[in-house]
Amino acid sequence: MYYILAIILAAALYYWQVSYYEKHWYRNLDANISFNKTHVNIGDTVQLTEEVRNAKRMPLPVLYVKFRTSKSFHFEDNDNVFISDHYHRNDIFSILGNQQITRNLQFRTTKRGYFETTYINLVANDLFMKHSYAIKLHNHASLYVYPALLTDKSSLYQTSAIMGDLQKRDLFEDPLSFRGIREYTTRDNMRYINWKSSAKNQELMVNTYFSNQTTKVVILFNLDTNIMQRDTKLQEYMIRIVTTLLHNLNKNGLATRLAINIEDPWNEQLISTDLGQGHEHLQNMLQLLARLDLSKKLFPFTDFFTGPCSLFESKCNQTTYLIVSNYRKEMLLKEYTEKINAGHRIQFICPETRQLWTPTPGITLWEVNTHEI
Repeated sequence: MYYILAIILAAALYYWQVSYYEKHWYRNLDANISFNKTHVNIGDTVQLTEEVRNAKRMPLPVLYVKFRTSKSFHFEDNDNVFISDHYHRNDIFSILGNQQITRNLQFRTTKRGYFETTYINLVANDLFMKHSYAIKLHNHASLYVYPALLTDKSSLYQTSAIMGDLQKRDLFEDPLSFRGIREYTTRDNMRYINWKSSAKNQELMVNTYFSNQTTKVVILFNLDTNIMQRDTKLQEYMIRIVTTLLHNLNKNGLATRLAINIEDPWNEQLISTDLGQGHEHLQNMLQLLARLDLSKKLFPFTDFFTGPCSLFESKCNQTTYLIVSNYRKEMLLKEYTEKINAGHRIQFICPETRQLWTPTPGITLWEVNTHEI
């Protein structure tokens, strides 16, 4: 009789806990995935944090936290991992009532891009491990991985030459920004002599002023290549060239604008930023480059020269145009020549391997480092 009663009680307890877990397991249960940084460079180490909160008395003996990230993230801990088109994690927690558990996972970035973790799947078992229950939670964790800078000697030389040419042409002294007084030299303009200080020091003294730059730089980036099919390796290298130029232009205080003949994956519009300068403006342009999807539609690059999308002003002023394009066919060269003849200042930079092409007069060859392509 006692055995039968024990069996009945055990069965009743079992079915009661099944019913109870089914209705209440997800109550006051929350999980969150986050990154400790919003933007990094390729090769940086990032921390991913998993937080699970169970704000009720009922424990969850086995709770699976499932989410996916980019397979370009190289995690130090690869337990409970499945890799396909994405990196899938399936971490196991045993959490008591009114408890919070936090785990930190380290990974290294290996590819530029904009990466998100938009949802988390939670799967729990009952006390007897016989039934499973699942729920999907929304999550927002995002990370920009900026394109890498070029650091080889050839690229540093090319960048230095371009920056030197821009500064040489456009540096001048601003007479409204007084800097100080120094001794006169034969290279100084006589109009800068400070006669009062000269009389006091009994030698010629001149006023000096801070230099100013009026140049506005518009980078026209052509993702179309000189061959029929898209060469994604060359395109990625050109993205690194543009990234390197933007860093140096910002460092030297030049106002910049970036235009790319590809649609922005966020709004499906041709990419063209406003003119600006400073750290925040640089970050906005780097974010654009990070989230470029090379499979997206390419627009005709010549749209930047003529028509409603033209970025060339009617009057030739202090704007310098930097064209970065491996594509160099007749139609583009014709537009380039016409703008040069109209008085616009343009530098045409063609990334290419030296073995494949002898540069056209007026076009600067940027020798591609085949070890980094």
